[in-house]
Amino acid sequence: MVQGYKQLSFPVMFMLEKLLKYIEKNQLFSTSDRVLLAISGGIDSVVMSYLFFQAKFQFGIVHCHFSLRPEADEEADFVKALAEKFAVPFYFKKFETETFAKNEKISIQMAARQLRYDFFEQIRSKNQYDYIATAHHLNDSLETAILNFAKGTGIAGLRGILPKNAFVVRPMLFATRQEIENFAQENQIAYREDSSNASEKYQRNFIRHQIVPRLAEQINPHLVENFAETAQKLLFAEKLQKNYFENLTKKIWHKKGVVYYLDLSEGCEAVVLHHFLEPLGFSFRQCLQMQENEQVGSDFFSENYWAVRDRRQFVITPISFRQDITEKYYINAKQETLQTDFFSLEIKISETLPVRFASPHEALYFDAEKLHFPLVVRAWQEGDKFQPLGMKGTRMVSDFLIDEKVPKNLKKRIFVLESGKEITGILGMRSSEKFKIDASTQKVLMVAFRPSSF
Repeated sequence: MVQGYKQLSFPVMFMLEKLLKYIEKNQLFSTSDRVLLAISGGIDSVVMSYLFFQAKFQFGIVHCHFSLRPEADEEADFVKALAEKFAVPFYFKKFETETFAKNEKISIQMAARQLRYDFFEQIRSKNQYDYIATAHHLNDSLETAILNFAKGTGIAGLRGILPKNAFVVRPMLFATRQEIENFAQENQIAYREDSSNASEKYQRNFIRHQIVPRLAEQINPHLVENFAETAQKLLFAEKLQKNYFENLTKKIWHKKGVVYYLDLSEGCEAVVLHHFLEPLGFSFRQCLQMQENEQVGSDFFSENYWAVRDRRQFVITPISFRQDITEKYYINAKQETLQTDFFSLEIKISETLPVRFASPHEALYFDAEKLHFPLVVRAWQEGDKFQPLGMKGTRMVSDFLIDEKVPKNLKKRIFVLESGKEITGILGMRSSEKFKIDASTQKVLMVAFRPSSF
């Protein structure tokens, strides 16, 4: 028993019972697991440590010093002393958070979060802890939901903080801030007050001190408790949505190389578009525009991707696909391969006809004796013409690509093969009638095209 700490009183038993039920209901961890407690020294995390001690869980304590506040040294000493009281391992690290934030060009809050969780995971894996426990409670979850709602969010943002996320568990989400404060007061538990919690320059503190109290006072005094029920409903809805999208992904979302294809045969709801395209940087507002604009060839851009409406699908490529390819590549008569950043070629000359001709998407075949080496491979250009296999007259390559329904954002990755400045074929698509194999053919050139990009 911790020195100066009472035997189990009714408030302790009540909170402990709620904690154990919450852990079991949400399958946070088992009694045999080792849990690393993230303890700041504030009331929430300190109460969590006392409850873990009373529950006789196996735990250690970890604390971060962010070098941001004058009282941080005293907080570190306090948490260390707490670990000594409980006779559990203590892990500590001091960070130069402002320097890290400046170097990484991120906010102080983001820097502290990244440093904190990276350190927690390092300690967890190195010392064989099964989970990391943070002391987020029900009010924290409500504040998160309100903050997300104000900024714009979906189901996941509205349901607040998850009880469990990979190795991170939040066993205190069953409790309100008031319950935690009452518990600390009734059991005379000492803790450290973070001075930054009073500052309303932080968005979360403004919600904590202004929004939530007014909503509770003027609309619903049981706001926080009712949110717990709402969060459960939203969590269930989130699971249903997740299952729906997992099934839908198999039907409509495909990737080939670095190119994504979003099939619209199942509908074109903006919510569905956003689910798939948000990770590529597209906003919900853009997805609304994509839903409304049914014109073939419509362009939409994120920072790193280019989406094109192509009839009943969207084709999404890296933004680099907008750049012209000016390089030319040469093939001599004895060459067997050609490797570039955009494609690879397998080249073979044979004196016998192949037993099976591959499809044009796999390989093109030519009468080798009609060719003039070195052959040239280059990206097609406006004004290019050739005579497609099976046709009598010539055809503009641009018109051929339209006929073949090549999406706009893939056209700059189309390459032609030239012999003596004449196009012998479009790689991966069609050879030229002029260089085809016929009854007099003695040698066959096979060119297998493998795009690196799509």
